[in-house]
Parts: sequence; structure tokens; C-alpha cells
Amino acid sequence: MQVASDQTTLRPARESDVPALVRLLRRSWLVTWAPELPFEAVQAFAAFDPARLQAENEWQSFIVAVRGDVLIGMMQVGDDQITDLHVDPAYWNKGAGSKLLVAAERQVACIHPVVRLEVRGFNTRARGFYARHGWKEVRTYSGMECGSPIENVEMQKRIKS
Repeated sequence: MQVASDQTTLRPARESDVPALVRLLRRSWLVTWAPELPFEAVQAFAAFDPARLQAENEWQSFIVAVRGDVLIGMMQVGDDQITDLHVDPAYWNKGAGSKLLVAAERQVACIHPVVRLEVRGFNTRARGFYARHGWKEVRTYSGMECGSPIENVEMQKRIKS
């Protein structure tokens, strides 16, 4: 008996996905970023709730990853940049992130020869994921996350010759 290694499908987000997107974005931030930031930044995240605002205001530009009826990931592209790529931590290492990344790269490749993204310096897991997919770190620079200073890493990948 053969078992499919990845039953994840991608589709444009629907307005009915907004509650699941809010949960996904909150969980992604809390699992990945909250442990690396001061408590005040976590308090600011909880008070401001940027995950809810982003999901409610930008869902039309999201591509989502679903397994069955469960929304497990999302990505968003703006011009030559992948602005967001999140997978529910319960589904890490199961192919959804790679599928979303390839789709985002293809979307940018329609217009630009190089795709960019920004990742937090402390997010070594994401940096390794992108490096395994051919991305290169090109610069670091200071930024802010919920009022706390952080280091950002810009990564790029040539997708057209």
C-alpha cells in the first residue's frame, strides 16, 4: 500500500478562512518569535493583535495550504518579495512549507528575476529552511518587532537567468 507523502493542496484564501488564518498567524508568532523577544514585546503583540488585523485586512492576497478541511499554512507575495510564509507548527517538516515556497517563487518569477524575503536573525529554523531551498543571505540590518529591537536578515534567490 502506498501512502501519499503530502496531501497538502494550495488555493486562494477565502473570507471564510479568516478565523483559521488568525489562529495560524498567532500560533506561528507565539511559537517562533515570542520565546526570543522580551516579555513587553509579547504583551504588545497580544494587545495590538497584528495577526487578526493582517488576516482580516489582507486575506484576499493570501494563498493557503490545506489538508482536508484544515488550514495549515499561508503565503503572501508583494512585488518581488515573499512577505509572509507561515506553517502551523503541528505541520512542520511535512512538505507544506516547501509547497508554499515553490508557489511563491513561481508567482514572483512571472515578473522578476530575483525573489527576496526577510527573516528574523534569531529564526535559525527558517533561515536553514530557505538555505536548503537555494536561498542566500545577502545582508543583515536592524529592525523592530512589537517595539523591541531585532536583527533582520534579507535573503534572495535568483529564479530567472
